[in-house]
Amino acid sequence: MSEDEGPAVPGTPPPPATPAGPPPGAPFGGPPPSGPASASAPPAFSVQLPPSIDVQALSKTPWVLGSAAILMGLVLYWAGSVLSAFQHDVGYDARQRIIHLLGPGGAPWAVAVLLAVALLVLGSSAEAKRAPMANFLYQLLLLFAALITVASVLNAVIDLTYIGDSFDASIYGFLEYLAGAPIAGAAALWAWRANPMALPGQKPK
Repeated sequence: MSEDEGPAVPGTPPPPATPAGPPPGAPFGGPPPSGPASASAPPAFSVQLPPSIDVQALSKTPWVLGSAAILMGLVLYWAGSVLSAFQHDVGYDARQRIIHLLGPGGAPWAVAVLLAVALLVLGSSAEAKRAPMANFLYQLLLLFAALITVASVLNAVIDLTYIGDSFDASIYGFLEYLAGAPIAGAAALWAWRANPMALPGQKPK
């Protein structure tokens, strides 16, 4: 209280408080401007579920059928290789049985799996890649591509152990089996990167 106002009289209400001025940057006597600065910022990351996909219609598309057919052929061929590894021929040593057991470990089946991944990636649309059937095929292709990569390396190393019997044949077999490793490895990497379910928030390639 200042000296000019004098003492306060008992029972007299205090004078009204002076209203605060407008906030900085606002026009005098009006509300603050409602622009982009005052609007709520959108979230940095939001997960949007894809619309429903007709799985039956997706299964009739040629790229899915082509990928599934290659995988089916690979499974059947590998089953035959496993059976041939347990045959009882004379002179069939353990190394030859392992090579038969890892029969698809080579360049031909590595190229086939790479083709299956290419059919699924290049032939399907962005929304079709998120379908359950496409996701299942991506997982199978990744699994078999990784198995073929390992099988190719193992077959190459085993074939190299015959270098004492025939140097030329051993080196040729080593290089022939080893050629499937980079191809199958590329197929596995492509299947892993192209699958939108593999990484959180990853966009389809």
